[in-house]
Amino acid sequence: MRILICDDEVRYIQPLRKCLEQYMTEHNIPSEITEAVSPQKILLSKEVYDIAFLDIQMENVDGLTLAKELRRRNRKTALFFITNYEGYQDNAMDLQALRYFKKPFEPDRLIAGLDKALEYIDGAYVDVFLYSGGVQQRVLVDDILYLALDGRKVAVQTVKSRFLVTGKLEEWIERFPHTFFRQPHKSFLVNLHHVERYAYSELQISDGTRIPIAPKKQPEFRRIWFEYNGKKKC
Repeated sequence: MRILICDDEVRYIQPLRKCLEQYMTEHNIPSEITEAVSPQKILLSKEVYDIAFLDIQMENVDGLTLAKELRRRNRKTALFFITNYEGYQDNAMDLQALRYFKKPFEPDRLIAGLDKALEYIDGAYVDVFLYSGGVQQRVLVDDILYLALDGRKVAVQTVKSRFLVTGKLEEWIERFPHTFFRQPHKSFLVNLHHVERYAYSELQISDGTRIPIAPKKQPEFRRIWFEYNGKKKC
């Protein structure tokens, strides 16, 4: 899950990050947290986020303007505003923000807000149900290594098992629109968390599977891969 904290008052960032990391760990949700003190940097980055914590009063670009841009990129971004100032609640409501916090934030309200965010965001970070031999099994989405076309079905390879499901690969792509699932080839959808090795024309998954990168997708996928690894190092 991609989370943004954008606040030009640096002292508020680390306490918030600590609470977010604890929450995500307790809920077994893989996450990448980006910190920024400059909203301009986020506007120029073109990155997409699932959850955004934004100060409102910042230099040059205010949090409301940034929130509108983030929503333009991803209409499902869960917005939280954190501010020292009164008078912006109506603006936050217009953007359908999940919470409006006064600084310093209250951990209990933050937890309640995150619970709400998980309900709001697509269920991509919780569980899916797959069928094997007529038996329904619950699978954490991040345990999925990759999906591959297999005839008229889709093979879902997880950390422990392999499932054959009906439907089209495109349906799964739509189901995970802003997660770490990316499509290097028309026949594959991969979870970047489980890519062990990247080459310009090929990926190696943690189970040893090698997945081709289509020639037309190679430049785009190179950008995606290095942006992803840049996030990991933040």
